[in-house]
Amino acid sequence: MDEPTNDLDIQTLQILEEYLQDFPGCVIVVSHDRYFMDKVIDHLLVFKGEGEVKDFPGNYTQYRDFQKMKSKEEAQQTPIRKSNAAEENTKKDYHNNTKRKMSFKEKREYEQLTERISQLEEEKNNIEGLLCSGTLSIEELTEKSKRLPLLKEELDELEFRWLELSELT
Repeated sequence: MDEPTNDLDIQTLQILEEYLQDFPGCVIVVSHDRYFMDKVIDHLLVFKGEGEVKDFPGNYTQYRDFQKMKSKEEAQQTPIRKSNAAEENTKKDYHNNTKRKMSFKEKREYEQLTERISQLEEEKNNIEGLLCSGTLSIEELTEKSKRLPLLKEELDELEFRWLELSELT
C-alpha cells in the first residue's frame, strides 16, 4: 500500500486501521503518516541508501527511540579525534549557497498568483457547495462536475509555481 492514508477521512482511516490490525497476512505499507504506522505495523524495513536495507522488529516510534539510544552510545564510545584527521575526512562543498533574489517580474507574478489562487479556491469551494446542495439541474450538475477537476488541476499548477517563487522571498 503506497500512502494509504492520503485523502481518507477520520472514520474511513479508523476502519482501515482496524482492518489491517486484524489482517492475518503480510502487508507492505509505504507511508509518511507516523501515527498510522505506529498503529498498524510491527516490523520495519529501513532503507539507508546506497542499497542498504535494515530489518527492524517494531514500529516507527520504537525505531526512532532505538536510533536515539544507539547514537548516544556511539557518542560516548567515540574517542576525540585530532582536528587534522577531521579536516581530511570532511568533503568540500563547492555549491554556491547565496540565495537568488526575486526579480521585479517574479514579484509581480507572485502577487498575481496569490490573487489568482484565492479566486480559484473560492470558485472551487462554491462549486463543491453547489454540488453538495442537491439544487442543481442535470445540465448544471454535469457542467460543474466537468469544471471541478480542471479547476483542481489549474490550482495545483499555480500552487506549485507559487511555492517555487515563495522560496525566493
